[in-house]
Amino acid sequence: MLTFAKDIGTRDHKHALEDKLPELKQYMEYQRKLFPYTVVRAGLDLAYKELDDILDFIENGYRPPEDSSRREYPTDVNQWYKSRFPWSSAFLKMEEVHFALVVLIKAMDSFGTHEQVNAYHWAVLYDSAHNIIQVYNDLIRNDPGNSRDIHLSNAVEVNFDDFINNYWPDLDFMTFSQADYPHAHHQERKHLLEEEIKDIMSEGIEPLVALEKLQPPFKLDSYTLKLLRRDPVETRFLELKGAPDTGNEFDSIYKENVEDPQHGKMSVIDAEYIKNSEHMKAETPAS
Repeated sequence: MLTFAKDIGTRDHKHALEDKLPELKQYMEYQRKLFPYTVVRAGLDLAYKELDDILDFIENGYRPPEDSSRREYPTDVNQWYKSRFPWSSAFLKMEEVHFALVVLIKAMDSFGTHEQVNAYHWAVLYDSAHNIIQVYNDLIRNDPGNSRDIHLSNAVEVNFDDFINNYWPDLDFMTFSQADYPHAHHQERKHLLEEEIKDIMSEGIEPLVALEKLQPPFKLDSYTLKLLRRDPVETRFLELKGAPDTGNEFDSIYKENVEDPQHGKMSVIDAEYIKNSEHMKAETPAS
């Protein structure tokens, strides 16, 4: 199983304060209607099918293969790739994303291990989740009967911005790039990280060198540095190493407490859900 910021296999979390805070309860009821594992898995499946079709199209001399079920093919493959996989295509070639998808799908089917993904994977997962959520939400609005074929939720639209806020650990791969969504949960780190880099650069240090001089808590891991520097991609960068499932991978968010300025001491996961509920409320237009 891939390791996200929260357990994508758990969808029944009950917040300690939801019975006291009606809006939080409504938010948590929405969370319990989502199927996070399916969002990720269906997104990977769709991305793999799309890229597989296009790579077959290219291999066949830019002609539709006879056995293809795809109805339409892009007239400009490169433009299609950039628009369909905007973050992945910024760092990876089409064949490299295809390889990463194979690796990620295999890991999703491994329930006895936990695999830590890196910046390359987060970009691919981001695009994949975005595309499948767009497809699903369109079906929910316009063809709800067929939405059951994908079944990302219990008949509600999936809020992509909130999904990323809850399940991505950070958006370091977007450093010095403009996100398409608010992602308020991650913006504070992103802003402070970029300010720290600017401070280092103000001493006359080149941008790529400044990335390597960051200190904790902003120090970037080796894969994020490779990605941001646009280093040549090696296959090993896209592989995963699994560790046995111990059952305590998420103890730090369930069992460790933090102090909430308004509500006092609570688990890390409850504190995160409160913040993300506020972000979602702020980004949702009033009806």
